[in-house]
Amino acid sequence: RPLERSTEDVDIIFTRLKEVKAFEKFHPNLLQQICLCGYYENLEKGITLFRQGDIGTNWYAVLTGSLDVKVSDTSNHQDAVTICTLGIGTAFGESILDNTPRHATIVTREYSELLRIEQKDFKALWEKYRQYMSGLLTPPYGVMETGSNNDKIAESLKCVCLGPFFFSMITKVPSEKILRAGKILRNTILSRAPHMIRDRKYHLKTYRQCCVGTELVDWMMQQSPCVHSRTQAVGMWQVLLEEGVLNHVDQEHHFQDKYLFYRFLDDECEDAPLPTEEEKKECDEELQDTMLLLSQIGPDAHMRMILRKPPGQRTVDDLEIIYEELLHIKALSHLSTTVKRELAGVLIFESHPKAGTVLFNQGEEGTSWYIILKGSVNVVIYGKGVVCTLHEGDDFGKLALVNDAPRAASIVLREDNCHFLRVDKEDFNRILRDVEANTVRLKEHDQDVLVLEKIPAGNRVSNQGNSQPQHKYIVMSGTPEKILEHFLETMRPEATLNEATGIYMTKAVLL
Repeated sequence: RPLERSTEDVDIIFTRLKEVKAFEKFHPNLLQQICLCGYYENLEKGITLFRQGDIGTNWYAVLTGSLDVKVSDTSNHQDAVTICTLGIGTAFGESILDNTPRHATIVTREYSELLRIEQKDFKALWEKYRQYMSGLLTPPYGVMETGSNNDKIAESLKCVCLGPFFFSMITKVPSEKILRAGKILRNTILSRAPHMIRDRKYHLKTYRQCCVGTELVDWMMQQSPCVHSRTQAVGMWQVLLEEGVLNHVDQEHHFQDKYLFYRFLDDECEDAPLPTEEEKKECDEELQDTMLLLSQIGPDAHMRMILRKPPGQRTVDDLEIIYEELLHIKALSHLSTTVKRELAGVLIFESHPKAGTVLFNQGEEGTSWYIILKGSVNVVIYGKGVVCTLHEGDDFGKLALVNDAPRAASIVLREDNCHFLRVDKEDFNRILRDVEANTVRLKEHDQDVLVLEKIPAGNRVSNQGNSQPQHKYIVMSGTPEKILEHFLETMRPEATLNEATGIYMTKAVLL
C-alpha cells in the first residue's frame, strides 16, 4: 500500500521510471506522485474488472497478462462481443477524468497483473501535469499496441521492486538448479573468503550482507580453469541475477564488474544461517560442476543483459558480442555482414512469461519485426485457427513492415518464458532502405542471377597519381555460372574504373 512504502521504495521506482523515454519529460514531482500512489492488483482469468455503463473509479495499466474488451449494442452483458485485446503496456480507464460511463466491459483473458491509480489521485495528477501525461493515455479501448513506447513503459515498471508489485527477474520463480548454484557459491564464499559477504557503508548508508561486483568476478576467476576472462565471469553472475538468486541492492537489471553491491537471496533475510561443516563439504564437492554449468549458460545471459541496454548505451564490445550471436541465427543467415552489424545496434530484447500471451493481433498496424530466441509461437488466422507454429530461429512480422499493410495473422505464445529479438519499424525501414541503395541485382527472366553489395573501398592515390575508386563490390549471391563469369571478368588486368558508370569491380568474395 502507498502509505507503507519507504523512501527507499519510492527512490527505486523513481530511478527506473525516469530512465524510460516516455517519461523523460515528466516533471520530477509527477514521477514522485506516480511512485507514491500506484497500487498492484493480480487477477485470475475470467475476472470482470468493470462493466459497460459503469461509472469508473480507477485507471489501469497492464503489467502482465491480457484482458478482453467486450461491447454490447443492447447493454445486455450476455450478448457482448470481444472487439480487441489489451496486452502488456497498454492503459485504460481514462473515462474517470470526466465521469462518463465505461464504454466497454473489461474481462481478464488470463492471469494478469495491473497497476491501478484511484480516480482522485489520477485526476489530481492530470490537472497538474496534463501536458506530460498524454503518453499514458490511449484512445478508448484501441487494439493492443506493441510499439516501443508502451513496451518500454511496461518493461521499466517491471524492473523495480515494490513488495510483490514489481520484479527484476526474467523468470519469477528461480529454477531449482540455479537456486542450488547460488547456494553453493554463497556457501563456498563463506567457507573460503567470508570477508567478502559483510555489511558495507556507502554515502552514509549501510547495506546489509553484501558483496562487491569486482570482488565476485575476481573470486570466480580463481575458482575454476573453465573461467577464462572477466567478461565470462560477468555472464556467469548474470545467470544468478536474472533468476533473482543474486540481487543488486538497488534492483538493477544487470551484473557489472564495478564497485556495486550485490546480495545473495539467502542473505535477504535477517540473520541468515551460516553453512554447517557438512554443507561446506558438499558445496566444495559440487563447486566445479556448478562452475561448468554457469560457464555454459553464462554467454546467453550476458547476451540478454547487453540487449536490455538502450541502443545508445551499448559499447563497441557489446556490439561485437551481439554481431557474433547474429551469425548463428537462422532468420538472419541471408543478410550481409553490413546489415547484421547495423542490426546489432538496434535490436531489442523482449520476453514474455506466459503461454497464451498475444504478441499482436490480425489487422493491427505493423510496428516491429521479431526473431524467436527461445520458445515457440502459434500463427493464428481468423476463421482458420492455428495455421502453423514458429520455433527458435524463425522470424515473423516482416511482411506488414515491408508492404506497410495490416498484420495478416495474430501471434500467440505457445509456451511459457519465450524470448525474442525485436526491430522496430523505423529502424527496420532505415536498414532496408540502406541495403537496397547499396545492392546491385542482375536479372535474367525476372530472376536474380547475381547480387552484389557496394561497400567503401577507401580513397587512396595510386603510384600514377590517380585517385582510386571509393567503392568496391562483393558477391552476395547468384548462380554458379554468373558468379564465375563475374570473378573471371574482374580478374582481367584491364578491369579498372569504368568512366561511364563509375563502377569498379574488385576480386569477388564468394559467400
